[in-house]
Amino acid sequence: MPFVVHRPMPYLKVGNAHIHYHMSGSGEPLVLIPGLFGNLYNWKKMVPILEKRYHVVLVDNRGAGRTEAPDEPFTMEDMADDVASLMGALDIPRYHVMGWSMGGNVAQEVAIRHPEEVASLILMSTYSRRPERSSYAIDAMLRTVKEGASLDTFLQMMNTWCLTQSHYAGRKLKASRRKYTDADRIVEGFCRQKIALDLFDSTTRLPLITCPTLVIHGDEDIMVPTHMGEELAQGIVGSELTIVRGAGHIIPPEGCSRSILSFLGRHPLEVDDVVGEAVASAARD
Repeated sequence: MPFVVHRPMPYLKVGNAHIHYHMSGSGEPLVLIPGLFGNLYNWKKMVPILEKRYHVVLVDNRGAGRTEAPDEPFTMEDMADDVASLMGALDIPRYHVMGWSMGGNVAQEVAIRHPEEVASLILMSTYSRRPERSSYAIDAMLRTVKEGASLDTFLQMMNTWCLTQSHYAGRKLKASRRKYTDADRIVEGFCRQKIALDLFDSTTRLPLITCPTLVIHGDEDIMVPTHMGEELAQGIVGSELTIVRGAGHIIPPEGCSRSILSFLGRHPLEVDDVVGEAVASAARD
């Protein structure tokens, strides 16, 4: 069944933000974190696969979607704490985390800052430090919007960095049709997320990620070159790496869902809790 929303999604106030979220499915909790400028609808093709086995929690990061936050700068740590606070408010003390692109940066921070809560970690199309070429390109694209380009044109340019050569075979650029009534607010949120993204660097902190981790990367990703995914996996002790052939920055579910379900199946939350309690008991003794 396709992921379709027929009613307003709920909000929860955590800290100084009203987090927009959605839940579906049943089983072990799995929170999905979208990338730069993304929102929970970006997971619409993945959710029908995951919700058959997992209790899926989708969130809008501050600065995007329908999450409401103060009109001020924020950091990757703030977005990570939003996720952890939301899960706490939902009375979900332990959960799996999956993040795509910038969402993978947020996911890393959740695992580092709240290690007792994260049962396993899945990092898609992400990195430990900013890819300078793509950052430069995004800044140039943002400047075109400030100089008068439409938000729709900006998104079309962004997509060329996220999708593959084969996706554009035979395609022609069409006139911009979509109009945004709140374009200024959207661009401001994007810029703040971009600043948080540029400040992020987990390179020296990767050893602090101790939960089971799966890194997934496309071999045709030009937004975040494949070697950056490989370096991320190398920096996390015991992590697994899956390279998806023919995939760009956006990895379709058919290219990665089998690896995701296999990984989650091998690292059930209950087993992690039993091991954690055994370690805690040994420490007390």
